[in-house]
Order: sequence, then C-alpha cells, then structure tokens
Amino acid sequence: MSEASLARDSAEAVIAADSEAPGLAHAKRRGVGSLWVRGYNPTMAKLILFEDGGYANLLPLTYWRSVVELRIGRRIVLDQLAQTLETPVGGVWTRDWVARVTSERCMTPANQRVAAGDILVNARWLPEGRVAFSDAPCVGRVGEEIAFVVCSERLAEQLAPVVMLGDSLADGLSDVPSVPAGGSMFRYVWDLVSTLSDRLKAEWRDDAAVIETEMDSRVIVTERARLRIGERSVVHPTAVLDASSGPIFISHDVTVGAGCVIDGPAYIGPGARINPRAWLHGGNAIGPVCKIGGEVDGCIISGYSNKQHEGFLGHAFVGCWVNLGAGTSNSDLKNTYGPVSVPLRGRLVDTGLQFFGAIIGDHVKIGINATIPTGAVIGFGANVVMTRPMPKYVPSFAWVTDDGATQADPAKLADVAAIMMKRRNMELSEAERALFASLPKQAKRHEAEG
Repeated sequence: MSEASLARDSAEAVIAADSEAPGLAHAKRRGVGSLWVRGYNPTMAKLILFEDGGYANLLPLTYWRSVVELRIGRRIVLDQLAQTLETPVGGVWTRDWVARVTSERCMTPANQRVAAGDILVNARWLPEGRVAFSDAPCVGRVGEEIAFVVCSERLAEQLAPVVMLGDSLADGLSDVPSVPAGGSMFRYVWDLVSTLSDRLKAEWRDDAAVIETEMDSRVIVTERARLRIGERSVVHPTAVLDASSGPIFISHDVTVGAGCVIDGPAYIGPGARINPRAWLHGGNAIGPVCKIGGEVDGCIISGYSNKQHEGFLGHAFVGCWVNLGAGTSNSDLKNTYGPVSVPLRGRLVDTGLQFFGAIIGDHVKIGINATIPTGAVIGFGANVVMTRPMPKYVPSFAWVTDDGATQADPAKLADVAAIMMKRRNMELSEAERALFASLPKQAKRHEAEG
C-alpha cells in the first residue's frame, strides 16, 4: 500500500509515505493518517509528540482531534514529523478528553510514561529537516517556545501530559540547557493555510514523478516531471493537469472528472473525487475520500468532506465530515484589501494576511447558496441554513437560520454523523461517540474565554 519508503539506521525502521488507502489499514486509522512505521524497536529512544496550551488557538479544529492529527499538507502532523525527523513516533501526549480517539485513530499509545533518552516533540513544530538530537538532556527552542525536550531520568519522571499543557511548562524547564531548534512553530490555523503552497513544493522529490495508472494521451499535462498519479486513479481525457507553478500529487483511487483543471501545487488524497469542471488552484491539499467541485483556491480540506457543487472556497481550512451545500461560497478578501481578522475565543485576532477565508469545524453542515464572510469561524457540529450572509462567528453545536440561532442536540448530531460515516463505510466508534457527548462542555468553556 505504500507509494514511497525511507530506510533508517540499524533498527531498519521503514517509514512509508502515503498509505491512506481506503482499505483495512485506512479504516483503522479513521482516514487521518498517511504513514506507518515498521520494524520499530520499543527499547530504542523514540519520539513522543505532545500538545501544549497552543491547541486552544487551533480551535474549533482541535475539538475533534489532537494537534498531531491536523492535516498540514500531504500528511497529518504525526506523519510529517516522523518523515521529516526520520524517527519513529512511539506515542502521543494530548488532552485527556481526546486521548482515547487519538490513540484509536493513529494506532499509537496516548499519555503513557516516557523514559530517559526519549524525545518529547511539540506537535506545533515544523522542523526544516532531520535534526541531530543531543544525547544529553536539553530543551530545543524556537524563540521562547519549546520545540522539543530530550529527557533525562529526572525529566521523564517530572513531565506528564498535563504539565506540557500547563502555563508553567517553560518555568519548569528553566534549569535545563537550551539549544536552538531551528524551523518554525505554527500558532494559528491560518499559519498552515498561508504556507501550504510553499510546503507542498518543498515536499516534492524529483523521483516521485511516476504515473502508476493508465492515463489517456489526450489529458493535457504541463511539466510531467512534477506529476505523480497513483494506482487505479482515473483522469478524464479532457482534464488539464498544470504543474508549471508547482507539483501535482494525485494519490491512488482518485477520480478526476471531465473538464477539470488542477493547477499545482496540489495534493489529492486517496479515494477523492474531483467533479467535472472543477478548478483547483493556488495550492490545495485535499484529504482522503473528499468530493470536490466548483472553484477551490489555496485550501486544506480534511478527509471525508464534501464540496461537490459550484461555488468558491478560498484560503480556508475545512475539517472532516463537512458538507457544503450547492452554491455555497466564501469571501477570502476584504473590500478594503486590508488584513483579515478572525474571531477566536471571544476576540478578533489580526491574521496579518490579505487573503484568508474561513475555519470550518468538523461535522459542520451548510445549506445551499450560503455566503460565508471573510475570516469566518464555524464551530464544531454547527448547522447553517440561511438566505443572507451568515455571521462571521458561528458557535459549536449552533443551529442557525434566518430566524436566529438555537442549540442543537449533541446526541442527535452524533446520530447524523453516524449515518454520514456509514455512507462511506465507516463507523462512529464508541470513543468518538463519547467525545461527541463531552464536547458541549468543552465548547462552552473554550468559547466563553476572551
């Protein structure tokens, strides 16, 4: 099922990129991952990816997932860090209320103890390449933020998931030698969207230019040397694949319909369908088993979400299991051409960006012909059916119509989610149903902050 592999050191761990096949392994991983590690020796030092308090600035996307599950391009964070650092991931430290689903989806232990020599890696860290971690205990920093911790026996006993999430983490590590970590930290959702195009270009390797399926010679291809198409994918003869501005990575079991134009850089995940006459440009990452139509510009769309019909979606981050009704469009540019502000936890945050569209949480449903304003945030499980532009901020679990907003029943929303998932041959697990039930309390706490 792998499309590329990378051998590493005497442990002979194999990290295989893009194993998102819609099969048994894919179902186990709930459609979030793209990488597995084989030949892992549990006695060797390992990476433990941790969340810090920065998860709250990534809401509403971090209600339904840990930070390690966020899609940041071709891969989710967990897989990207394992691939970049060329080191197996042996576990995750996360909030207790998402730990069970994180372990289930990523098939890795959650919130277990660490040992001396283990390396705690911040899930918000974007290293620029493999890092030569010190054998001695130390703290890697990007500015004032902690990127990683190489554990001593004392640190392994002292640190825990709740400590990493706390405000006093930096103070607790003040006596540990610091080293520059390099790379960068993402702090907000728009950091991922605004850098997506560059990230997709940087991830491309020249030896990835392989076409593993039969493709009609009439398909218009520009820069074939930057095109990858996986097994069993079907590209209609009238499609245009233009990689002149960046590589195009089409995974396996993808359908590209008649008259589609895909401009690179672009990643299309396994099992996705690009509907006839769709236009993807500006740098897009489409997760597994999505259905995409209309115009999409510079977006990250997580797995199993649908934007099937005409309408514009620009510079947005869309969660999983989202459905955007026919004709739905968003604005990603203000009439003043000024920087876009985004409502976050009770306050407006200036993105510093001229182009930013929306953050759309998981399990959101939006009716036909909806108009999404610039810099909008639509919370987890929200339903919006309006004939006029929707509010810039829609709380989680809200049911919004022209008559106003009411609170939806989380149990009924979970039932709807189960029906939608069953249509994709997936099941809402017991852990996910329990998470659903716990989220109104979490949303009330986080969305009241400001």
